Amino acid sequence: MKKDKLKKEFHYFVLTDYEREEEYLRTMHKKGYKFKKVSLPGIYYFEESKPEDVIYKLDFNPQSKEKRQEYLQIYQDYGWEYLQDMNEYSYFRKKACEGEHEKDLEIFSDEESKMEMLKNIFLKRMLPILCIFLLCIIPPFVKLIHELVHCQIQGGLEVGLLSLLTILVVVYFYVIGRCGIGFWRLRKKYNRE
Repeated sequence: MKKDKLKKEFHYFVLTDYEREEEYLRTMHKKGYKFKKVSLPGIYYFEESKPEDVIYKLDFNPQSKEKRQEYLQIYQDYGWEYLQDMNEYSYFRKKACEGEHEKDLEIFSDEESKMEMLKNIFLKRMLPILCIFLLCIIPPFVKLIHELVHCQIQGGLEVGLLSLLTILVVVYFYVIGRCGIGFWRLRKKYNRE
């Protein structure tokens, strides 16, 4: 792979933005940029290629090493090319023309499977985020705010810590809020289908 043919882009997607991420990868492929990999914190690498309509799908399905090969074989049997894993999301692709029916271009056959994936994302990713926020970030933040209100903050270290915690609270509120809206939107969408 030549360096001059490699394109790098930053994109931020939260846990519930996997459909948007799939569409982003598809759009890039249509423009002639084939997805190569993604790394933290949202750096996408693309290789120049001929523009094609390629479907990208993400599946959140953490697997033990013993079951991993069987899991990937099932996708391969249905014509999906495995690309990589990132944060327990597996990335797959398939040319759009390879699907005889629209359902051939989906990795889930029914709404129950989609809802199960959404439940897994919530339990395995969102719940830990909420716990860290409520147990590790909010208590010291509230304590420092209380000290500030009662004029007990005396040093620059405490002010710096308060500033850092304020930034963390804002970031967590943003991520939790955006994920919450995403969960609500996807549940509503999958219940309609």
